[in-house]
Amino acid sequence: MLSATFAIFLMSPFLMLRMSEGAGSFPKPLSAADEQKYIELFIHGDMEARNILIERNLRLVAHIINN
Repeated sequence: MLSATFAIFLMSPFLMLRMSEGAGSFPKPLSAADEQKYIELFIHGDMEARNILIERNLRLVAHIINN
C-alpha cells in the first residue's frame, strides 16, 4: 500500500493541496473501504479518485518526511 501511495504522489508534478478543514490541517484519512474504492477507480483512469488518494495521504507523507 505504501508503494502505491508514493507512486500516486510522484505522478503529480503540480500537486494542488486543497485544505478542507481549515488552515494548517490535513484532510481526514479515508476508511479502508473508501481507500480501496478510490484505488479501483484510479486504476480505471479516474483522475479525481487519484487526487482524492493523494490529498487524503498527505498526513502520511508529512509524517515520513519529519522522521
